[in-house]
Amino acid sequence: MGVFEDIFVKAKAAAGALGEKAGQYVDVSKMNIKLAEFKGDLKSEFENLGKIVYECEKNNIENRSGINASIAQIDNITLQIEELKRQIASIRNKVICKSCGSQNEVDSVYCSKCGEKLSESSKNNKKTEDDFSEFDD
Repeated sequence: MGVFEDIFVKAKAAAGALGEKAGQYVDVSKMNIKLAEFKGDLKSEFENLGKIVYECEKNNIENRSGINASIAQIDNITLQIEELKRQIASIRNKVICKSCGSQNEVDSVYCSKCGEKLSESSKNNKKTEDDFSEFDD
């Protein structure tokens, strides 16, 4: 009966791992949908800014408050986009290059796209996780 119990325990663990991975894919998919929405919002806000500037120049009027509000909205959306990208990279166990924005493996020292040295903080976080991996069953 011990062999069957071992098989059952291992199958249960594998099913749990598969379920967790599927959950991660669902989370990433939801984040990618939200990312697309933010990108659409960003495009709309840039169009709005262009219209404001065009109207100001065409009619020779000053609308600093409208321009500043649009710029603030663009900055806010951009921050939300960057945060979502960081969350997606974290779930995928990747790091984002601060120079070009591409995703790299966590243990990479240099960016695979632009060659920039990746930050040490992401390496330190990975090192801490790896220090205890030998104790996992």
